[in-house]
Amino acid sequence: MKSNIIQEITTGNYDGEKIVYAGITHYKFNDCAPQDLVFCGEKQVHKELAKAFIEMQKAAKKDGITLEIVSGFRSKEYQKTIFPCKFKDKLNPSEEEFIARLKYSAPPGFSEHHTGLAIDINSLEEDFADTKEYKWLLEHAESFGFEMSFPKNNSQGLGFEPWHWRLKNK
Repeated sequence: MKSNIIQEITTGNYDGEKIVYAGITHYKFNDCAPQDLVFCGEKQVHKELAKAFIEMQKAAKKDGITLEIVSGFRSKEYQKTIFPCKFKDKLNPSEEEFIARLKYSAPPGFSEHHTGLAIDINSLEEDFADTKEYKWLLEHAESFGFEMSFPKNNSQGLGFEPWHWRLKNK
């Protein structure tokens, strides 16, 4: 039974509104409407996020801080290609591989990136938390409407992602 669920989740064929597995929770998100997507630098994001990010980026620059979007909108179809990429058997991961991946990567249909309202800033490494850019975000991002999606010890049981920020209340 578990392997069927793992395969459904991995391939993007899971229909539930949320995934709760091994103490990890992911919520379902729909893809952003194409008419709401714009380019912000080289990445597509929701137009509301682009406005807020550009303002935040300008303020950061005045403080000598460089902020760049390294990942923006990702469709469910694209997420189908990247979620299983680290599994030895792409379509049939072991439960151990699946749980390790689920902790740091959302399955297709369950990524905040689908909305266009979540971005990864500057890095995809946990040591981003040791940078002046991260410290600046902690101090200022909220005033531009952003919040960190997955802080340490978050209620979803996901890994700490200091680079992953979302536009609040959208």
